[in-house]
Amino acid sequence: MRFTLFLAAAATLACMACASAQDNSKQPFGAWLSALRQEAAQQGISDTVLNEALNGVEPIDRVLELDQAQPEVTLTLPQYLKQVLTKKMLRQAREHYRDNRDLLKKIGAQYGVQPQYIVALWGIETHYGSNMGNTYTVGALATLAYDGRRSDYFRGELLNALQILQQGHIAAHDMQGSWAGAMGQCQFMPSSFLKYAVDYDGDGRKDIWHSKADVFASIANYLHSEGWNPKKGWGTRTHPKDNFNVLLKWNRSRYFATAAGQLADSIVKGKK
Repeated sequence: MRFTLFLAAAATLACMACASAQDNSKQPFGAWLSALRQEAAQQGISDTVLNEALNGVEPIDRVLELDQAQPEVTLTLPQYLKQVLTKKMLRQAREHYRDNRDLLKKIGAQYGVQPQYIVALWGIETHYGSNMGNTYTVGALATLAYDGRRSDYFRGELLNALQILQQGHIAAHDMQGSWAGAMGQCQFMPSSFLKYAVDYDGDGRKDIWHSKADVFASIANYLHSEGWNPKKGWGTRTHPKDNFNVLLKWNRSRYFATAAGQLADSIVKGKK
């Protein structure tokens, strides 16, 4: 089980529980998609991008199954930490920190974020870029937007995804991520991408799928923008302070925030 995606999805469920639902059950998907296409065109999305992104898109049954069958959180914090902070995860965190030390320190200094937290979030989200998800983002978001239970939220994220394609940051067929629409090595939803993603390597694209420089800078920019204090640690689980609340903005799960903090600690201490 990928606990990060599970908790991210749980957080999405919680934050969208009060969103107004739109019943699309009586409208064929093709008609719904046609209306969505018209709305996107009015927002400046070109026919070329719309054709590349939307032609052939159909509801993805597996996405609906996962969305409608969310398991309850039953793990205790120690159990969760044991599952996430494995010896392999801790060892690889220190290896990736060492291998990317110069770049991480440069980005950390620029954004005012200690580099170990960049690596920790990168590791927990996608196991250092090795597990980003392989679901077509536009298809996943279209499925969830059409589903109706949180259609307003996911329709907005779908339009955001089309804006990302319009800006040329990635080709449509390469826009892959989780079944819930989180993308790239830092698992940004499209709205977070538009707000926080950075083209750090200067190639004209904010490429959180392939460019470590862009991934690291995007994570750092998120933390900095949300109030990260580079002079403080990450706080504690029972008494949130300093930077703990910023980690909770990244993911509303205290389990996640605690794991990220402990993983960051293990990097600088060189031990679990």
